[in-house]
Amino acid sequence: MPSGITTQADVRNLSLGGGNPARPPQDRNTVGIPAPVQNEGSQGMLRVISNGEMQNAEMAEQEQIRREASQAEEFKKQGIAGHIRTQFFQMRSDRETRGISNRLVESLRAYRGEYTPQKLTAIAQFGGSEVYAKLTQVKCRGATSMLRDIYLSGDRPWFIEPTPDPTLPEDVTKSVLELVTSEVAKLQEAGQPIDHNTVTDRIKQLTGSAKKAALKEAKKEADKATRYLDDMLVEGKFYEKLTEFLHNIAIFPYAFMKGPVVRMATDVKWENGKAVVKDIPKMYWTAPSPFDIYWSSQVDYFENSPIIEHLRLQRSDLNNLIGVPGYDEAAIRAALEEYGQGGLSDWLDYTDTEKAHLEGRQDPHINHSDEIDTLEFHGNMQGKMLLEYGFTAEEVPDEQKDYFCTAWLVGYHIIKVQIDPNPRKRHPYYKSSFEKIPGAIIGNGVPEIMSDVQDVANASLRALVNNLSIASGPQVVINDDRVSPNTNTDDLYPWKRWHTLTDPFGSSEKAIDFFQPDSRSAELIAVYEKMSILADEISAIPRYMTGSAAGQGAAGRTASGLSMLMENAGKIMQSVAANIDTDIFQPLLARLYDTVLLTDESGRLNGDENIRVRGVTFANQRETERARILEFLQLTANPMDAQIVGMEGRAELLRETADRIGLDYASIVPDEEAMAGRQMQQPDGGTQEGKPGTGEAGAVDEGMKGAQFGPGGKAV
Repeated sequence: MPSGITTQADVRNLSLGGGNPARPPQDRNTVGIPAPVQNEGSQGMLRVISNGEMQNAEMAEQEQIRREASQAEEFKKQGIAGHIRTQFFQMRSDRETRGISNRLVESLRAYRGEYTPQKLTAIAQFGGSEVYAKLTQVKCRGATSMLRDIYLSGDRPWFIEPTPDPTLPEDVTKSVLELVTSEVAKLQEAGQPIDHNTVTDRIKQLTGSAKKAALKEAKKEADKATRYLDDMLVEGKFYEKLTEFLHNIAIFPYAFMKGPVVRMATDVKWENGKAVVKDIPKMYWTAPSPFDIYWSSQVDYFENSPIIEHLRLQRSDLNNLIGVPGYDEAAIRAALEEYGQGGLSDWLDYTDTEKAHLEGRQDPHINHSDEIDTLEFHGNMQGKMLLEYGFTAEEVPDEQKDYFCTAWLVGYHIIKVQIDPNPRKRHPYYKSSFEKIPGAIIGNGVPEIMSDVQDVANASLRALVNNLSIASGPQVVINDDRVSPNTNTDDLYPWKRWHTLTDPFGSSEKAIDFFQPDSRSAELIAVYEKMSILADEISAIPRYMTGSAAGQGAAGRTASGLSMLMENAGKIMQSVAANIDTDIFQPLLARLYDTVLLTDESGRLNGDENIRVRGVTFANQRETERARILEFLQLTANPMDAQIVGMEGRAELLRETADRIGLDYASIVPDEEAMAGRQMQQPDGGTQEGKPGTGEAGAVDEGMKGAQFGPGGKAV
């Protein structure tokens, strides 16, 4: 573009030389038309512009306008990006200042059985053994195993409970009143007196029968709803990630579960012999590493704090977010364009290198896997900031009010900003600790609980190995003046011959002498064994829980005695199970429940259900309940009780027993309809006139068969 032409206005006001621009009298489509312009400082030089120059100038102006608009849009986004970056740096600095990052690394190092670099340097200067007594690792594995037995056994650790007072359908209530009215009319026709108390009792009787049927139906619907949500958890890999969480909670001062999060998943269905591939949104759960979660220390409760998670994504992860509601496709593509080839290493903590070493991964500062570091933010944002970003006044009616939002930051690209639709207004992260400390957000893991015992055990084991190595053979004292110069005194082997010289002073001192260092192994082994016993007591995870026969005493020599010991040890895990129930399962399932109610159109839930978590119950009563159920099954296996409970009651008892011991009761015990069909096929299976089940009560029962109830017992 010619010098001095900066905008379209300049093109339209070209001048000769300097001076004020004036518009030349020419047509835009005319090429080479002179434009005489008077200029006080010139002799009337004539300047001619071409059509191409004008087009270039217009293109430059349009590019400038586009660039300014892009900068304005980027400036709006920088408000949110700057807010997230500031929050992250404050949270990271706070975590480092309080020593939490060091605690995480030390816990992982103790679990892996490795010394700190400073300790290794001190040991190397001494020249001693670097052996490590991995008591912590054994206890962590034992704790994880016990928790897995509670939460990942055949019994589901939660269930949906129907409402105890279901609402009867209007048609059933109407049928009851009509039936009683007809009965009263018949009595009046027969000339019998009408007792109002009898009528009231009859209504209560029929209503009670209807409510029993409603409760029974509500329980069935609640079981269906439980299986429906459980299928979501299974498909979303919740139980797989729960295994990681149970592993983390034993090792670190705190552990996390997260979810549900929505991702695009590839679904393959076969139609007419051809594979039909569809990308559908699905809910997933994760167990984030404690190293990757940051929160504010200024809050009293974790659920009230803003949260930032450091994510490490691949290109495929960002690709899977394209098309997911709430994500900015243009921003995702821009991030892929900028960081898709070489990756992005950002937001690194000083502990990340040590963490990668302990986990056997590459140093994150050397990004050979093209990972793209991302920050996921959950917290409040001011309405003014959201309006500047592009939210409408309808979405953000008050610019001074804070709105709970979710945002994703890749470099300086905001790929998602969304006001959280969940009515609970809290982040989808759930934290708990193996040992909770009253008044503190952060608790203790097994490595920190037994750190002192682990240090003493390490010292005693190192001393034992050093002492055994010294006492394993004789020490040699050599008088170099008495040894022949041709003798190599550095080698020591069987049948070696020593050439010595005569002492010129006639001394009786030996030229070569041997002595045996004392072994202190017995004392050191006793110290180590004492530390092992203390580790059992301090960690509350006895060694017989991990399969070791030592330390059981007389009680562990019999099956009943060992069962009693294990039951007593299991009581210690009740507090841990209570922490997990309260901190993880209850809020996580509540969020899933809310999400299904907000998005699902199947009508399987109606909002009146109660979710019950029974991890502590399993820890306390599982084996006892199983034994009692089997005992009750045996006690009722007699003709007298059979007349009381009947075939239906016995079948229900068998279903419950099969379910509790992990069997598929549906394939073992026939359902109620099949049982009724069997009874009808029997010669005397039909009901006879005048017997229970006929007449008016039977009419109500028939009416209930057609009634539809929701999971909470409400009429549908």
